[in-house]
Amino acid sequence: MLYSKNGSIPKPETDGTEGWIEVEDPPEAFEGKEVVWWYPPGWVVRDPQPAGNWSWNQSEEKWIEQISVSE
Repeated sequence: MLYSKNGSIPKPETDGTEGWIEVEDPPEAFEGKEVVWWYPPGWVVRDPQPAGNWSWNQSEEKWIEQISVSE
């Protein structure tokens, strides 16, 4: 079991302060996928970040390409 506080990346032990919650161990990722901690909802299995300027959109659960606007 791992522990998280205020959405922090889970750790195997706490620092002894209040507010830590138990979280499950990360799931196994299928080939070509990665597991990341995203709070909430917790562990997310997703495609790795594509090359270039991409950001993870948690509400849509997909990578969104960031287009820079030149002046």
